[in-house]
Formats: sequence, C-alpha cells, structure tokens
Amino acid sequence: MRVTERTDKITPFYVMEVLEQAKAMEAQGEDIVHMEVGEPDFATPLSIKEEAFRAIGENHTFYTHSLGLPNLRVRISRYYQETEGVEVDPERIIVTNGTSGALLLLCALLLDRNRILAITDPGYPCYKNFGFFVDAGVLSLPVSEETRFEVGVDHFTGLPHVPDIVLISSPSNPTGIVYREETISQLHEFLSSRGGILIVDEIYAGLSYIGKVKTSLTIADDIIVVNGFSKMYAMTGWRLGWMVVPYSLIRPIQKLAQNIFISPPSISQYAAMRAFDAKEDLENMRKTYEERRNFLLPKLKELGFRIPINPEGAFYIYASIERWGLDSMSFVMKALQEAKVAITPGYDFGSFRASSYVRFSYANSLDMLREGCKRLELWLQSL
Repeated sequence: MRVTERTDKITPFYVMEVLEQAKAMEAQGEDIVHMEVGEPDFATPLSIKEEAFRAIGENHTFYTHSLGLPNLRVRISRYYQETEGVEVDPERIIVTNGTSGALLLLCALLLDRNRILAITDPGYPCYKNFGFFVDAGVLSLPVSEETRFEVGVDHFTGLPHVPDIVLISSPSNPTGIVYREETISQLHEFLSSRGGILIVDEIYAGLSYIGKVKTSLTIADDIIVVNGFSKMYAMTGWRLGWMVVPYSLIRPIQKLAQNIFISPPSISQYAAMRAFDAKEDLENMRKTYEERRNFLLPKLKELGFRIPINPEGAFYIYASIERWGLDSMSFVMKALQEAKVAITPGYDFGSFRASSYVRFSYANSLDMLREGCKRLELWLQSL
C-alpha cells in the first residue's frame, strides 16, 4: 500500500484551518472573535504548575514506567473511588500521551483491515482517522435530534456485521449531549453478546451542567473508558490522558506503548498528581463555562440559529443554519471574512447533515462571546 492511499482517506481538520486563517488575519491587524477552538481559555491551576516546577527541581526528567507513574495510577484509582464509588484496580489504569495516545494504542491493538470501527456522525473528527491509520473499516452512524444525537442498538439493525468497536463520547463533541445510562447499558449488552467492544471517551465528564455525569465504569467493568487532563483541568499542552482497560489488554497495550511512546511525559505526570486536589479551581472553571453557556444558548436562538438539543456538557453548541440557505463551509468562511467571527463548519464532524450545521465553542470570555454575537447579529441581517 502506498502511503498516499492511507492518508487520502483523512479529511482536513477544518477547525484548525479556520484557526490558522483567523491567526493570519490577526497578523494583518484584523480583530477576530474566536468561537471555533475546543481548548480551555483558562491557565492551568497554579498548584499543578507548582508541582511541575518541584518535579523539575528534583530532576524527575527521565523515562517513567511505560504504563505511567505507579503513584499516579493509584491516585486516579482513588479519584474513581472518591467521586464515583467505583473500585478500579490501578493495574487497569494506563497513563497515556493524551487521550489521543490512548485511542491510538487501542485502535492499533484491537483493529486491522478485517475489522470495523463505528463512530457517530456528527462526532469528534479525529476518531475516524485512528481507524484509517490502522487500515480498518470505519462505519459512520448518523445521529440527529430524532435519536437525541445518541447511538442506540437500533443503529445496528440490518447491518451485515456488528462493528468490532463502537466509540462514543459523553458528554459529546460537537453536540454537548450526555448519554443516558440506559443507552450505554443497552449498547454494552448488545456488543458484548456479539464479541464487540464499547469505548467511551469521557474527557468532558467533569464539565456537566445537569449534575454529575457518572462514569460508564459504573455500568460494566469491561467497558473501556478514556479520560484525561486536557479539558477539565485546562492542561491541553501537557499531553496527558489515561484509560481503564480489562486485565487481558494490559500487557498487549504495554508492549505497544513501550515501542510507540516509551513512556508518558514525566513532568506532566508529576504535575497531574496535584490535579485532583485543585477542586476549587476546577469548580470555578465549570461554573464559568456554565455561565457562558447560559448566555450563548438563548442568544444564538434569538439570532435565528436552531439548536435541536440543548448541550448538557462540554463547551460546545451545535446549531443549524438551514434558514439562511448557505452551505456550512461557505457560512463559516463568510462569517470569518465579513463578521470577523471564527466558528467551525459541520463538515468537521461527519457528513450527515453537515452542510446545515456549525459548531460554536464557548471556551472564550463572556465579553468576547457578547462581542461575537453582536457582530453576528449585524452580519446576519445582510444575508
């Protein structure tokens, strides 16, 4: 296989292209309101940064255990016990180079060209590319307001083969929906009875506006859960995540991790030991996101955007633009050039109804969100 045959399947990451164009415009003196990027605008809490400085001062700058610092794995286990009431053996917890590192290892181990990865459409853009990277088949499952943007057992009716892996996120990117417990339970029961595996990406689980989101580990301990420090803890650049896997996968994943990553970044791991203790900082960030959501959601509806399902977590709003009759890529480019507001086209998240949806991120200050809405209001009057 030529390399181009594999990479040709990978679509552009449009949010990054919008961001890069917005940055280029800013370099030319333009003032852009950013509502496209899914990255916290908060600094990493001070206590976490101080722990990193301490680790550097104590020369913790060498390779660590390939599965992560034993003490960090124990601390993550204690986090599940304290917050979820779930006993998770630290041996089952694997620290990774971001959640992307976890998903790469899982797909490299569990997929090949004879296997199928099923993802939601719309869904996080990079999921499919992990499947393409290992030459697996990728099945997009269309979800919409009719299905509450959830994948359910009904999605597999009539399929010739049950997917080997179903990968979902809860809370979801781009819709912000939180999967109902019964939906995940039914999915798990259906897949496990047919030899399939359910992976739940819980990276946004700490950013909920409808009460606590339970981990899927409370449903079954053979559901693979992926989580990390990027979103909830404002640590995107530290590149640190984790996954909880069945015992049978620990050693195979370890052999892959040793060869691909050697180990997770040492300083990030030592710093993350303090992340779970920064409760006041974390709750302040969550409340701020909720305040922004409570402003932006009704404001976008007032401007004419149709939002079929109110987001319950994360920091995104998935909105329909069908009333203006523009393709989402055209809409986004015009909004950037004419309104000086950067948002993300639906095409980043799949193909199902992608032409009529855009995603707004409220990982920006309330003042900037107000300014962005003011600009959009004036611009939309001209359409």
